[in-house]
Amino acid sequence: MLVRLSAGTLVRLSAGTFVRLSARPLVRLSARPLVRLSARTLVRLSALILVACGPSDAGTVLTVSNWAGWQEQRLEEAYIGRFGAARPGVRVSLESVSNQAEYRDRILTSIAAGTPPDVFLLDNIDVPAFVESGTLLDLAPYAARVGVPLDGFDPEVLAIFRRGSAVYAFPKGFTPMVLAYNKEVFDRLHVPYPPEEWTWEAFRAAAKALTRDVDGDGARDVYGFWLDRRPFVWMGSLWALGGDVLCPDGTRASGCLDSPNSIWAFRALTGLATRDSVVPRYFGLRRSMGDHLRNFYAGRLAMIPVGHFWMPQFRHYLEQGRVRVGFTQLPHREGFPPATVLYASGFAVARNAHHKRLSVELAAYMADSLAQVTRAAGGLEIPALSRVADQVVRADTSGMEGVFRRAVRTGRMPWGARIGKWREVEAILPDIIDRLVMNGEDVEAVLHDVARQLDGALALRAGQRLR
Repeated sequence: MLVRLSAGTLVRLSAGTFVRLSARPLVRLSARPLVRLSARTLVRLSALILVACGPSDAGTVLTVSNWAGWQEQRLEEAYIGRFGAARPGVRVSLESVSNQAEYRDRILTSIAAGTPPDVFLLDNIDVPAFVESGTLLDLAPYAARVGVPLDGFDPEVLAIFRRGSAVYAFPKGFTPMVLAYNKEVFDRLHVPYPPEEWTWEAFRAAAKALTRDVDGDGARDVYGFWLDRRPFVWMGSLWALGGDVLCPDGTRASGCLDSPNSIWAFRALTGLATRDSVVPRYFGLRRSMGDHLRNFYAGRLAMIPVGHFWMPQFRHYLEQGRVRVGFTQLPHREGFPPATVLYASGFAVARNAHHKRLSVELAAYMADSLAQVTRAAGGLEIPALSRVADQVVRADTSGMEGVFRRAVRTGRMPWGARIGKWREVEAILPDIIDRLVMNGEDVEAVLHDVARQLDGALALRAGQRLR
């Protein structure tokens, strides 16, 4: 993978697939180095950057906090050193906390203590609480000064971090949820590939046709679909089927979670397991989250819901020729428009940041085209800058990126970015799938009961501020 970190950026995403940025980076840089993003080179780059940014007798150290894993952190290190190189006496230190709950607590504690990181990664689920607490700096007034055209970001993604005219984070990247299908399973069982937009009944028919006892031993060897109990996975499908968990104002669930449309949607979703038997119950609910990917690669699952954050794992198998994968949008109920959910993160600055000007410049730099094209090579997310995302789509010969990009048109802001009490709601929601699939309880009764629980959780927290 090659990335030329300057105007005319060149990216090699895969064999024979390149991206060249047509516009200059938003933060002007004078040098034109070439970074080779192989695993070996990333390690070398990291070592060089650490040496270049080593301790000094004087200067300013800017701290960036995130929850990046090892591979993602190496991508950040591949470009971040240039920020300090262009500003004598300034260096950047990256700090990662892999556990997001611990990460959030650490950010809150540091802000309360008056020692916040200079820039920190803000997840969409934390936007309402952080905004309500008044701890975030509005970046909108500074955007033009640091060369960030806000209209360059995908508008649906920017809206996640926007409240009125205020912008509380520069978007980093995002993903909608889509459906991945194993082409080898479809071919082996002589089932046509799905269209990019399809109805629930067409999806259900395909799932049935793909659920087979291949070797004739009386046990199913291949299942059509994976039903995940985690709400972030099934929320987009619930919307596409006409249901929802909360009412539009986000203050209650009664009348919406237990509405006729939501009852129909949950009956359809869980019916894949309880009625159609196209879902492998024995590893579909409480087992390891990696089970669905392993069984998908092995050809034991035909279709699974995915986000772009899983694409690095897919790419590994695709490049080795071990699996052939197609992508399509989530199936929607007849008479209802297609829908999915958008998940995003962005770079924020605390109001009490010690180096406010440099912090804003650094947040802008990390959301710039230079940084976003570097991350695009890693495949974890769709770049939030529209022109970078569009160029990645044009360069992708597999068609995968186009499906993800077009799904954004049907995307909705997640509930976590809309209400401050989402964590309390989300903790209760998996019980719906468990009770319907594992216990065989009545759909209407379960939804009515859970709606009352959610009403209580929302009322209990109403008016409370972020600690």
